[in-house]
Amino acid sequence: MSNAPVQGGGAGAPLSTKIANLVIAVVLIAVAAAAIASTGDFPKTMLAADVGPARFPIIHASVLIVLCLILIANTLRMPTIADDTPPVGVAGYAGVALGILATAACLYAMEYVGYAVATVVYMAALMWLMGQRSPLWNPVIAVVVTAVIYFTFQSALQVPLPVGSLFE
Repeated sequence: MSNAPVQGGGAGAPLSTKIANLVIAVVLIAVAAAAIASTGDFPKTMLAADVGPARFPIIHASVLIVLCLILIANTLRMPTIADDTPPVGVAGYAGVALGILATAACLYAMEYVGYAVATVVYMAALMWLMGQRSPLWNPVIAVVVTAVIYFTFQSALQVPLPVGSLFE
């Protein structure tokens, strides 16, 4: 979110932006707290030197909570300025709805065609939806990013990604 300068030289934000920041921060704190709570069910390790599988999500969720608290503090401290941005039209909401539907379709398709195929199509479609309409670069970027994510999870982290029932 951008902060427009006010006459006193400081930054401010419209009330709608401040409310959005607070709602997002509270939702993320709830998600992070749920992540920390769910680590209680993780298996315990028998090795004294091993930190266990719960350590990684606890650290990341704790950092997320701290960052959200900083966002809340900064949002409450900044002055409220007049909102002179035009309201979002129906097309803006339709784009968001299409993005959500594309995400759901990608997750559903992943069961059948696997991570690689579903993600390449999903990323190319999202780039087009967000205004990047290059017939050459959309597929290239989608393939490269999908390949980097795939090999990072598959090789470096040893996390298997869905192959898809059509390719098994």
